[in-house]
Amino acid sequence: MRGTRLLKDERGAALLVALLVGFLLAGLGAIVITVANIETLIAAAHRRTLETSCAADAAFERALRDLDVLPDWNAVLAPYPSNAQSTFVDGLTHPRTPDGRTLDLQALTMQRQAESEVQAGPAVFGPDAPQWRLFAHAGFASILPAGAPAPPAYLVVWVADDGLDGDGDPSRDANGRVLVFAEAWGAAGTRRVVQGVVSRPADGILRVLSRRSGG
Repeated sequence: MRGTRLLKDERGAALLVALLVGFLLAGLGAIVITVANIETLIAAAHRRTLETSCAADAAFERALRDLDVLPDWNAVLAPYPSNAQSTFVDGLTHPRTPDGRTLDLQALTMQRQAESEVQAGPAVFGPDAPQWRLFAHAGFASILPAGAPAPPAYLVVWVADDGLDGDGDPSRDANGRVLVFAEAWGAAGTRRVVQGVVSRPADGILRVLSRRSGG
């Protein structure tokens, strides 16, 4: 009897240990799956951010190319919509981003102006404070060669006088220097920006004096 009871106790203990091990393995499995899913999401987010950054860089570079061939930047700085624009303009006023959001280009231009005036407004430059003009807007695919793979992104570029020429007119370039602000909206709400100062002095060679990227 006693031997039988001990055998049953040992079997019960073994079952309990087996259950505990099973629960532990199940928990570890759930953790591994969760970590794998998180790493997948992080990798996807990183890829989308990188793609959108590349799109913003491409928009900036394309804008520079179009500025370079214009003989007079005053045409670019004229009040919208009479200002000269880039070769990549899709004609839309309310385009849609890859994730389905609708952009109001007029509202975005007003927002760009408001953000600029915080650091470079009339309080700093007086009548020379930059006035931003919508220069380009189109999908990323429109500036790539036909058939080239294009990550989903919508591009918008603004141009403004730099505020340092001292002529009192933000619609006129007197020192061969303008500001460029390129923005890209990608998948899943990603947004990246490239902005810089561009110069074309008397020698006619376009130079990027400063450039920085951000979100």
